[in-house]
Amino acid sequence: MKSEINVVIVDDQNLVRQGIIRLFEDHPHIKVVHEASDGVEIINWFKETKNKIPVDVVLMDMQMPNMDGWETTEILVRKYKQLRIIGLSSYDNEAFVDRFIKNGGRGYLLKVQEMNEVVSAIEQVAELGYYVSERVPLTKIQDFLRKTVLLPAFNTSVLSDQEIKVVQLICQEKTSQEIADILFVSKKTIESHRDRILTKINARNMVGIALYAVKHNLVKFS
Repeated sequence: MKSEINVVIVDDQNLVRQGIIRLFEDHPHIKVVHEASDGVEIINWFKETKNKIPVDVVLMDMQMPNMDGWETTEILVRKYKQLRIIGLSSYDNEAFVDRFIKNGGRGYLLKVQEMNEVVSAIEQVAELGYYVSERVPLTKIQDFLRKTVLLPAFNTSVLSDQEIKVVQLICQEKTSQEIADILFVSKKTIESHRDRILTKINARNMVGIALYAVKHNLVKFS
């Protein structure tokens, strides 16, 4: 993980922006370098600074006056292709998420989510380039990869045959004990396999394993 992550917050409600900034006080590795109240303002800021202020992640409100988060994201990503933007919304709407990902977004958060998940999303986007909540069903991950031009960056270390079997069973949403029973090994052995897999492919959680499996054609979801 990067030692310091520079973040920009775009939200039309000053109370929301200040609340997020205060919450980051407990996470000194996350530094807010700018805040803006709408899409027009943040686009102008990027033009004026000309990339002189490094930005790792943008938290982008979806519902804003003047220019909403979808249009703003599309314009910024077209101009700054490597910019990593996480959408913020009060609505858990699949169509909203789909549109945002198609416009170049790297992750989507609800404003009601816990702060540790916001921090986790920022860290994951800064490190790997994407964020998918662990609450997303594994069968939805294939859709995520198909709808975004982004291919998550993973270590190319080769997994052993046994590790591939473990990955495939994880993607079937088997528990560690169920996998152990299927492979005739102990639960502790499966947990060791899982930890090695995460290290080998540079993933953070089970979602990362599933994304890796889909990208490398280790599994097929119907």
